[in-house]
Amino acid sequence: MQEQWTASDPPVPVTFVGSHARLGGSELALERLLSTLGHDWVDRVIVLEDGPAVRRLGALGVRVEVLPSGTRAGLLTAAWRLRARLAGGGARLVHANGVKAALVAGLGLTGTGVPVLWVKHDLSWDGPLARLVAAGCAEVVGVSEAVLATLRRGRPRGLPRPRLAVVPNGIREPEADRADTRASLDRALGLDGSTSLVALVGRVHPAKGQAELVEAAPEVLRLRPCARILLVGGEDASQPAYAARVRERIRALGLGDRVLELGHRDDAAALIAAVDVLTVPSGPDERGMGREGFGLAGVEALAAGTPVVGYADGALPEVLGDAAVLVAPGDRAALALAVAELLGDPDRRAALAEAGRRRFAERYRLETTAAAMAARYRAAVSPAARRGPGD
Repeated sequence: MQEQWTASDPPVPVTFVGSHARLGGSELALERLLSTLGHDWVDRVIVLEDGPAVRRLGALGVRVEVLPSGTRAGLLTAAWRLRARLAGGGARLVHANGVKAALVAGLGLTGTGVPVLWVKHDLSWDGPLARLVAAGCAEVVGVSEAVLATLRRGRPRGLPRPRLAVVPNGIREPEADRADTRASLDRALGLDGSTSLVALVGRVHPAKGQAELVEAAPEVLRLRPCARILLVGGEDASQPAYAARVRERIRALGLGDRVLELGHRDDAAALIAAVDVLTVPSGPDERGMGREGFGLAGVEALAAGTPVVGYADGALPEVLGDAAVLVAPGDRAALALAVAELLGDPDRRAALAEAGRRRFAERYRLETTAAAMAARYRAAVSPAARRGPGD
């Protein structure tokens, strides 16, 4: 792990507890944060399931342990085991990465004096449950103001209110050469340089909006016949039926040679930099959950200077601001028209690219995120914080 960020004040050794071991946005955000903070800030990492993220975190050179949580009943067992591991081991602070980690840590460490800082990445299980989980934490750090909205609306009666703060996720400056990546992509897809590329990057899940883009695709392709649409992302193991429906709609609409499924790509950030437009048509799934709490792919597009078209839902208006074209949630006709118009307007694309790079530099540099999180860690273990959380 390269120690790329330093500060004059001494570091606080933090125990990081991760909810999941998949390679979703919250896991990648934690990996980037750890790689930037450096070893002195990391006491250990405990992950509540096994999976690819465990190996990636271990490759950073940090101590990684797996503490399986299993079913809902297993959460109580995991909380007890976490308490046994940390209560007598000199832990000073727990960074709970996600709601499951916050629930397990809050339950397990009650009465131990070890503060829990919940980093809230999304809007899942918002409402009374999120407020109850937050009551077991000293502080909740939201990656956007949108994910904290439910906690600002109230708290369970008689329970403490945690401190609330916003620290956006950060990413590194793009390193890939756009021209080289685009040339390689065109060759791999059998395209020439005249083809416009529109992409959606995210796991195949209702919340990511693949179905929205597929349904909008015929109109995009009618208006821009030279365009191709790329779906980048692996299938979600919990949503095989959705992936099958998306493929069936591609077939039924006769889009098989114009909507291309690329699956999971380790070079997804480079692909975002290479395409002409990134779409983020995210929205709630069938349970009403899944709205974007941040929108990592959109921020990667800002950094790369790739224009973004998406739905004005969740945190996207807050995160992307005037550096994206956002239309009403669920309006597929407006989505198609916005994509087609942007493909036909190079000056507008250039203006959005400039606005995106500027917004990234001001808000989403990884070093800025690391410095802000270091400040939250120091505040959480300060004598003033131990006297009790507040607003």
